[in-house]
Amino acid sequence: MKTIKEINQKKIPIVRIDSALEKYKNMPIFQDKVDKANEVLRKVGLPKLAVKH
Repeated sequence: MKTIKEINQKKIPIVRIDSALEKYKNMPIFQDKVDKANEVLRKVGLPKLAVKH
């Protein structure tokens, strides 16, 4: 185990992922919002991007 000083000197954040979240991996959480966003994109499309040279 590293000390707090060693951890604080690192530039990389330390993240611990809870394995209990695996049950949500293939579950559509906000499917109604995804469907609505896809419908809007189908009707309107993506905005044109201005290209800077």
